[in-house]
Amino acid sequence: MDTRMRDGWQASEGRLPSAEPRGLAQRAFRQGDVPAVRRFAHAFCARAGIASGRVSDFVLAVSEASACATARGPCTARVRLWLAGGRAFCEVSGDGMLVRQAARADRPAGRADEAEALRRLVLRQLSDYVSVAASPGGVRVMLSMTVA
Repeated sequence: MDTRMRDGWQASEGRLPSAEPRGLAQRAFRQGDVPAVRRFAHAFCARAGIASGRVSDFVLAVSEASACATARGPCTARVRLWLAGGRAFCEVSGDGMLVRQAARADRPAGRADEAEALRRLVLRQLSDYVSVAASPGGVRVMLSMTVA
């Protein structure tokens, strides 16, 4: 699991705080639907009244989380967006596997591994909190950022 927190914000056991959520929006998508997820996130920001200076960062983070959850082949995924306090939250879960091939001296890291590492870096730079977890049931990416 890859988790990052900043500004003293704390999560317990990898879960986001349970402040009163508002403006919940969710939709299912597939790997080729990531551009539609970006438009969905942008529409959410407009409805939620997120400050214009934060909209592009949140949309990019949602897009990268969606790409990360569907990176290893066709799967069905779900994106959930909501506000709580002065933060915007995103949870993306997909039933595909986030498979890491063991690096060997005779085999350099593949392009998929490099793309995944870049996505995680972008998520860490944009978000106050990031968690990427893989299990036999699929991939789950959670993030939050201050938008107020």
